[in-house]
Amino acid sequence: MQRATLVVNSSAGRRRDLPTMVCALVQSLEQSGVQASAVLTTAPGEAQSIAAQAVADGSDAVFACGGDGTIHEVMQSLVGTETALGIVPLGTANTLARNLKLSLDPVTALQQQLSFQPHPISVGEARYVAGDLEVTKRFIVMAGAGPDGALVYRLLAGKSSKLGRSIYYAHSLRLFLTQRFPAFRVEYRRSGSSEWVEQRTVGVMCSRVSNLGGVFNRLVSGTHTSESELLLVFVKPPAAIALPAWFALSRAALNERNPWLETVRVSEFRCSPLEPNHRIHAELDGEWIGRLPISVRLSPQAVSLLMPASKL
Repeated sequence: MQRATLVVNSSAGRRRDLPTMVCALVQSLEQSGVQASAVLTTAPGEAQSIAAQAVADGSDAVFACGGDGTIHEVMQSLVGTETALGIVPLGTANTLARNLKLSLDPVTALQQQLSFQPHPISVGEARYVAGDLEVTKRFIVMAGAGPDGALVYRLLAGKSSKLGRSIYYAHSLRLFLTQRFPAFRVEYRRSGSSEWVEQRTVGVMCSRVSNLGGVFNRLVSGTHTSESELLLVFVKPPAAIALPAWFALSRAALNERNPWLETVRVSEFRCSPLEPNHRIHAELDGEWIGRLPISVRLSPQAVSLLMPASKL
């Protein structure tokens, strides 16, 4: 690595020492012989354009300095390029960083990755309609529709996502106790098969990591960023029984005994409402993207991720 760019989410987490931290990160890279620069975002969504400019300027690596949402934005501009994606955890959940066993100390995490090698990984590719436009976005941690999409939407509307995990958990509990979740359609196709299987569900989660962290850590398992298939988990209706059962049985590591839960490995899937007036929220990497319908498939070896040898 000869040249690196740090894309810093200026509002990530609750750090008051961000300027000092950025200086320490740049200094750490330069002391290792890497030409480094740091750019702070000034508006939501700007991380993607900063990363695109870093690629155009010849950076060997772009470090997303923030949470999973910042990684999500930066990654969009690295798809199909030789520029590696690095991670400096400055967010609240830091799900991908935790799954890569990175230190949660930003400088230490950066130094760890100086010995990592870029490894091409497959990521999820989602297609949906926003306004009058058809949008294609990739995700590296997870995609979801139903309860988790509604939760992300509620946090966005309340502007409380910066207040830490406790607020996130409180919103989750309130949402699941007070909101009705209508069933919707999920169709999936297994790898090597041309047959589409249709099910009704009240919630869908497609994870690229094995641990979502905190109280959600056991909702999914048995997958990782190098997986060549999509791990799809869906919850069968009725929501009033199935959703509490999912959380309770996952906490007890008994998901395999849950009659309302099904886990399949697929090559692609699509979700759509059963009724036109049903508004089912969807999210990618913890970022609200709108409402169903949505279609998802795997984008093979789309991004080069700095990874430890133990994760390859």
